[in-house]
Amino acid sequence: MARWLGIDITEAAVRVALLRTAYRKVAVEALREETLVAHETPSAALRAATTGLRFEAAAAAIEGRRSFLRVLSLPQAAQKDLANVLSYEVEATLPLELDDAVMDHRLLHKLPTDEPQTIPILAGVAYTEEVRDRIGLVLRGCGHEPARVGVGALPIANLVQLAPGLGGDAPVGILELDEQHSDFLVLKRGEPRFARSILRGVRGLPETAEALKNEISQTIGAWRMQGGEALGAFYVIGSGHATPGLQGFMQGKLGLDVKDFPKLQLEGMTAEQQEQAPRYAKAIGLALSLSRRAADLNLRQGPLEAQQSYQFVRDKTPLLAGLAAAIFVSFGFSIFAEMRALNTEKESLERQLEAATQSNFGKKTKDVKAATQMLEDAISGKTDDPVPRIDGFGVMVEFSERLPPADKLTHDIAEFDYNRGDVKIQGIVPTIDDAQVVADKMKEHECFRDVNVGRTTRLKNEEKQKYTLEFTVACGAQEKKPKAGAKAPQAKPKKEKEAAEP
Repeated sequence: MARWLGIDITEAAVRVALLRTAYRKVAVEALREETLVAHETPSAALRAATTGLRFEAAAAAIEGRRSFLRVLSLPQAAQKDLANVLSYEVEATLPLELDDAVMDHRLLHKLPTDEPQTIPILAGVAYTEEVRDRIGLVLRGCGHEPARVGVGALPIANLVQLAPGLGGDAPVGILELDEQHSDFLVLKRGEPRFARSILRGVRGLPETAEALKNEISQTIGAWRMQGGEALGAFYVIGSGHATPGLQGFMQGKLGLDVKDFPKLQLEGMTAEQQEQAPRYAKAIGLALSLSRRAADLNLRQGPLEAQQSYQFVRDKTPLLAGLAAAIFVSFGFSIFAEMRALNTEKESLERQLEAATQSNFGKKTKDVKAATQMLEDAISGKTDDPVPRIDGFGVMVEFSERLPPADKLTHDIAEFDYNRGDVKIQGIVPTIDDAQVVADKMKEHECFRDVNVGRTTRLKNEEKQKYTLEFTVACGAQEKKPKAGAKAPQAKPKKEKEAAEP
């Protein structure tokens, strides 16, 4: 929800319109007017008109007689460098240098009467100091710099948002009639197509009626000279819309049928406010210029755009602080909920770890380091280490190195069998005593365990004995260690193979 303030400053009064917007709905909160006669300065009148009003952004406008409006048709190729081309074209028609002025423009929709291969553009120009003075007046009056500064009667075009009847195909003429001067605006399809200031108002009537009639007639004639169509409707707004005899004057002198201004689709508008709507039409249009669908121009450009203050942010400080606090509290609750979920998951994993360690190691723990140590201890205590300290080739080397020299003992190997640390050797020696000598030599090795001489057989036709030598290799990781709490495995009787006769 946003609150927009439109400020219409004339030479006789200050009118403000406060609108509230929410979800595509627009409601009126206040329509106020303060005459300058009752106050020393326009800023004092504005201060009185805005007392007690809360708003986020404001918009004002400079008088049409203090600005210049041009409707140009440029070639479509000019869009590539529109800013420079437009500045050159506009400056050629103005009695001032653009270095001392600010300009804004907007592209208009093409009409059937527009020349092909061209783009219609509405441009507005005003002296930089004039716009700066208007910004300062609003700032002194209500404490806010205006976010937009409109041009003459152009903000009235924004009323198409609330009165769709103003946006028809036929051109609509709107005369903003005030005390000392007037502005004339032509809308076609909801866009401003022509605007001109009239240096007369209702002051001095009926004596000045003929002069006012002539200026209005000349203004309408200028619109028709530019190729404009006959006006399909004519409305009078401003402080002079309720002037007695105005309708008869327009009908008799100018042949214009003045119609009642369309009712504005504003929520919360009372019957009295609807009746006063033409008087506050420009103020309401200025408030609507703060929307995204604004149809007018904004002279807060160039150096004036950079001068916009952070008043809006300062005014929103309490709201921003509240939002920041809400975000912080929400973030805290989110962190708390996440921590609760993580703690629950941690407790579940610890229970699983205790069950796993109790099942596999006979001792439960929820300490990850302790469980890791248990696992390493269990792995290091395995008897079937795939990388033994002495393999079959090493056993052969150790066996040959421990045999007595060849001049003392002749030894032949008929069969060598190494199976996961169990060794069986069938050798041939001269006598049975020599077989025992070989066994004694093997017992001297620290890794050879349970060395036994098995069955011996005398070879036929030879004075030699064939014997069987069995032992176990157990070194370091190959050492068989029973698990804690486990029973020692019972030794299985070894089966002897009958030695094959040669």
